[in-house]
Parts: sequence; structure tokens; C-alpha cells
Amino acid sequence: MPPWRQRIAALNRRLPAWTWPAVIIGVAVLVANFMYTLGLASNDPISFTSGIARTVCRVTCGRPAIDPNIGFITQPLGHLSAMDLLHGHLPWWNYFEGLGQPLAGEMQAASLLPLTLLFASSAGLLWFHLALEFIAGLATYFLGRRLGMPAVIATGIGIVFALNGTFAWLGNSVLNPVAFLPLMLLGIEMAYGDLDSGRRRGWYVLAVALALSVYAGFPEVAFLDGLFVLAWAAVRLFALPRARRWLAARHIAYGGALGLLLALPIIVPFVDFLHVANIGGHVGAVDGSAVLPTQSLPMFLDPYIYGTIFSNHSHQATNAWGTIGGYLLAGTTTLALLGLLGRRLRPLRIALGAWFLLSLGAMLNVLHVRALWNLIPYVKQIAFSRYDMATLELSVVVLAGLAISDLVTSRGARRLFFVTTPLGALLLAWSALSARAVNAGYVLTHRDRIILLGLHALPFIAVGLVLAAGFLTRFRWAPLVLVTLLSGEAALTYLVPTAEAPTSVTVDQGPITYLQNNIGRARFLDFEVLFPNWGSQYNLPELNAIDLPFPTAFANYIATQLNPAMVPSRQFMTRGGLAGIIQQEHELLAHLSSYRAAAVRYLVFPVGVQPLPALTKIGVREVFADQMVGIYSLPGATTYFSSPTAGCTVIGTGFAHATVTCVHPGTVVRSELMMPGWHATVNGQSAAIGTLDGVYQTVAVPAGNSTMSFSFLPPHEEAAGAGFALAVLIMIGLPLADRWRRRRPRRHAPRHAA
Repeated sequence: MPPWRQRIAALNRRLPAWTWPAVIIGVAVLVANFMYTLGLASNDPISFTSGIARTVCRVTCGRPAIDPNIGFITQPLGHLSAMDLLHGHLPWWNYFEGLGQPLAGEMQAASLLPLTLLFASSAGLLWFHLALEFIAGLATYFLGRRLGMPAVIATGIGIVFALNGTFAWLGNSVLNPVAFLPLMLLGIEMAYGDLDSGRRRGWYVLAVALALSVYAGFPEVAFLDGLFVLAWAAVRLFALPRARRWLAARHIAYGGALGLLLALPIIVPFVDFLHVANIGGHVGAVDGSAVLPTQSLPMFLDPYIYGTIFSNHSHQATNAWGTIGGYLLAGTTTLALLGLLGRRLRPLRIALGAWFLLSLGAMLNVLHVRALWNLIPYVKQIAFSRYDMATLELSVVVLAGLAISDLVTSRGARRLFFVTTPLGALLLAWSALSARAVNAGYVLTHRDRIILLGLHALPFIAVGLVLAAGFLTRFRWAPLVLVTLLSGEAALTYLVPTAEAPTSVTVDQGPITYLQNNIGRARFLDFEVLFPNWGSQYNLPELNAIDLPFPTAFANYIATQLNPAMVPSRQFMTRGGLAGIIQQEHELLAHLSSYRAAAVRYLVFPVGVQPLPALTKIGVREVFADQMVGIYSLPGATTYFSSPTAGCTVIGTGFAHATVTCVHPGTVVRSELMMPGWHATVNGQSAAIGTLDGVYQTVAVPAGNSTMSFSFLPPHEEAAGAGFALAVLIMIGLPLADRWRRRRPRRHAPRHAA
């Protein structure tokens, strides 16, 4: 053997067995995102969620993600959270959205998830998503190995799940918990495997995975994933010998309880916020009745049957994009049909098939299955058809991996393969035929038609190649061929939205710089330029806001004092083009005193849109203009710290401190949303905080000179921190106690004289 090969062999012996699978999964994730990682396209969501960026497109600028909250929430609030953490501040409060509101308690920012620190980088969103995909893929690999799959097959299913449809399409924080779903299942499998050894690795992994799933920022997805994990745990529990079930159940319960303790620092702020939040109207089915349109069903196997994201302007196709949460893959699903029929792990296979059918039935409300799901607490309030998609994707991926394992070891599986694969092809053909009516009015250029035909051909090619590979199953390298096919299909399908992204995005920094230099602690009002919550990205206080949960007090203030016509009231943003801008201008004039009380000093308009003459008459004037944006000053805005008491002077320092000089005892008004958790001190002594107009904070001050300070901490966060500390102590203490017991010398019985 040549020396170089000897050195490689020696290195391989020293490395863990999972090293090369991890490298392969990581490379696959990078390759599938090569448009972004090589700088050939930009994933910056400001390109389609604001009016302050210029884009350059390759062929046409499409949507790289379905949900615009990737721009309204994920990017700006994630960046703000990361910067707070890097500056040594826990991200409890956001001063730059609306009148201020909780940041960590809002949840979607994933403020306390360690990966959120990546948002401090200019390419933070990309690295954040790459990290989630890698975690999902590596956890799925380890799960496959625990289920007895060879390393090649486990690596393949890891790649396929790392590039799943939810990651490819949604973009916003809905996808965050998905990365930790296979990690929770891995914890279950490890916990059951640890029963004989007495170790606790499994329930430690389960605890950390559960906590990370909650910290990831989308509780609805984390909850549905948790139901899937519970179902998996129950099925696997009853596969154990009866004598071991109680011990196994205890291990799972310990892991779950420990995970919830670890997650308390984010659960508590969220629950505290919910008590004073508006969450109504989140989806059209808060009553648990909304379902996936039937025209969405063909997209499961042929994801681009209606073209790329929102490119088909047919009303029916638009509805399909607006409610779907991902896709399956034709080749993987075809193999999953075979995976249902294997003998090894039969209860698990049946359970995965049953979960798939019941979930799909709920999404489409077949035979009123959704009503059964609604009996589970909280499911009724969840947009089930979008948020449960990851459990379907993982079910199919695991079944496909089991099917490939069966093909290697079972002649019966090889015979069944030539029955199930044509069935998969028939389902795919049905998908294509059923979509024809929706696509009838889809007008395409010659070039676009060719591209669309290529996208339609991809799933058929995948199924055809899988069928052809079935003739090779007698060869040792057949599993490698199959997982390569599945991985290739996953990567090519995943790649499509990235190819639709702009080649470059240039943000107009001029107006941002002007506001940063001049706005201080005042606020600006947006007129379709810097949509919410992009002010949070640039540390610019913006009266506009869109979020969920949304402060009830602010929602009521919008409905009565700012814009009664705003629907729904859990948001405050100008949209609808010129008509929407004019409508907002009229609301500004009608409620001028309220906007001034909110410290609105600047109005930000698209260039070419002039304020109404009535605004000019009250002194609104242009202070900045460039080729994209015009900024106007609004006179009479209240300062962030003010006092209605005659003889009081207030000088603010930042958002949290002020010095006050009063001739007589007086009151200071702080233009920040009042909410449980706020604390104030005057001259170092705790002071009561009152409320003005239902939203603003007021504090009484004595005569003379005073210093004021404000701080926010979720009301029960100290108890949450204690629970977290207890969980950490348990995780550290139990292994140390075990080691001490093993090393403690045994006591020998004393010898007695004969």
C-alpha cells in the first residue's frame, strides 16, 4: 500500500465512524445552496418585503420563499436579538417596533436559540438556514443508524431530509423547529437502547432536542412535532419486552421533563406575553376548520406543477401556495410505499403510514378527520396543513430508508418493488392530470414553458430511474445508486427557489443613514418603503409593526387612535399602493395628535409620491430625497421623555434613562408601551409605573433634580431561570454522581476473631 494511502487509512481509524457521513451531508447542503454560497444569488428577503432595495435578476425575479415573514420577522428580529446578545444584553424588549414590545417573548425571533447569533453576520440568514439543514441531516443519519440502516443508506436519508420541502419553500421561522425533530426521535431511540447499560445519554439528547425545538421560535410546529415524537415513543415502547416498558417510559418522561425545564427561559416570556397579546385572526382557521385546497395535493409529488413560487397567477394556484407547508419527493415517496410492507420494525412502519394518512386526511379534511385532531388541546388553533408538513416529510424519508435496506436483504422486497414503484408512477401521473384545469389559463413565454416542462419532467425522471435501479439490487453497490438518485432529486428540487432569487440586492443606504443620524429616540411612519419590522434591522424606531403575538393595548390604540380602518388590528402597516398611502395620510390627518404623542417625527415616502396638500399646510416638509425615497419631517412630535407638568424639564439618555428637574412634584411620560414586566426607579428607589391613554408609561417624580431608570424583565423570569439552572445541575450532577459511585471503594465486612 502506498504511503499516502496508509496515512489516510490511519486517519480513518482515528476518526469517529460518522465523520465522513457528516462531511458528505454538509457538502450536499452547501451544493444545494451553491447559488447563495457562491454569491450567484442573494437570499436577502428585503428584496421582496420592502421598497428600499434594488434587485438585479438573472431571467426573472421570483419569490425565493413563500412566507414574507422571513423579511418582516425572521431577519430583522433575529439580527436585533443577535446584536443584543453580543452587546451583553438579553433580548427581552424591542424598542424599534411599534410602541415597543417583547422580543424574546414574541418567539418567532428565536432570540435565545444559540444559532441566532449567526444573524450578527451580514450573511447570517444564510448561515442560520445552512446550520439548521445540517443539523436536520446529521440527526436523521444517526436516527437511520439507530434503526439498523447501513451507513450509506442513513447518509442518503440524511441528505434528503436536510433538503426537505419545508426548508426549501417557507423560509421564515416555521422551519426552525424542524431541524430538531429527528434529534428528538434519536433521543427516544437512544433512551430505549440505554436501558441495559444504565446510561442516560438518550434522555439527555431528548431533553436538549426538545428544549432547542422550543427555543427555535415557532411553538405551533414544535407542538405538532412533539405529538409525532410521542406517537413514535409509544409505538417503540410497546415493541419492548413487557418487563422493560415501565423503565423505558420513565426515561422518556425524565427526558421530556428535563427538556421543559431547560426551555423555561423562553416558555415563560411567551406565556407572559400571551396574557396581554392579541392572537386572533392568525389564520383563517382558528376555529380548526381550514383545510388544504385540493389543488394543492398534486404539489406533494410534483412540487412545481403550478410553476415556481407564486408565479402562476391563477387564483386557485395562489391559494395552493398560500396554505402548503412543503412537499414530498416522487422518488422518495415511491420507495416509501415499499417501506410500508417490510417485516423488520413492522409496528413502526405501520405507525408512520397511519400518521401520514391521518395527517393528510386532516389537511384535506377527508371524512372529517380534522374534527378528530381538534379534540387534541391546542390543535384547533393551529394552521395544521402548513405546520405539520415536516412530520409527513420525515415519515416518508424514514420509510424510504427502510425500503432500501429491505431491497438489499430480502428477495420478497425486490418482488414487491416492481408492484409499488408502478403505483408511485400512477400517483405521479394522476398529479399531472389533475393540475391541468388550474394550469389552463397559465400563459407562458416559450422560454418559461421549456423551463416548466423540465421541472415537470424531474419527478418522472426520478421515478423512472428508481425503477431502473430496482434491476440492480442484486449488486452490492445498489444502495449507493438509490441514495444517490434520491439525494439528486432532493437537491435539484430544492435548488429551484434559489435560482429564482435575485443575482444581487442593493439596499438604498441613504435614507437609512439619514434616519440613523437624525431620528434619536423619535419614530418614523412608513408609507410602503421600509416595511415593518425593518426598522429593527437598522435600530430605527418605527411606529409600524406586524407580528404575532401582538400587544393588545397597541392593537386597541391602533383601532381607536391611529388607524380605525386597519384590518386586522394586530398589525400596523401601509400597503395597497397609492390608494393605501393616501388612506394612511388621511388617517394621519384625522388622528394627528395621536401620531405626535407616539413621537412620530418623520414620514418615509416612495420617491415621486408627494404628501397631501393638507399635510404640507401643517408644516410637513421634505428633509431628504434620493432616487428611491423621500423623507419628510412632521412638526410637533412629542419627545420620547416628556412631562405635562409645568416647570418640569426632562432630558432623556437613551431609551432607559432620563434626568428630570421639576419646580413642583410632577409626572414624566415615557413614549413606550406599558406592559407587565416594566420596572422604574427614581433616584435609585423603586417607583410605580402608571399608564396614559392605555399605552404610555407615566411615573411620578418629586420636586428638584431626579434621575430615572427603566428596565424590562418578563414577570416570572427569575423562576424560569431557577428551573433552567436546576436542569443544568441535574445534567451535570447525575453523571458526576455515577462516576463517584463507581470509583468509591467497596466496604468489606469486618473480620471476627476465631
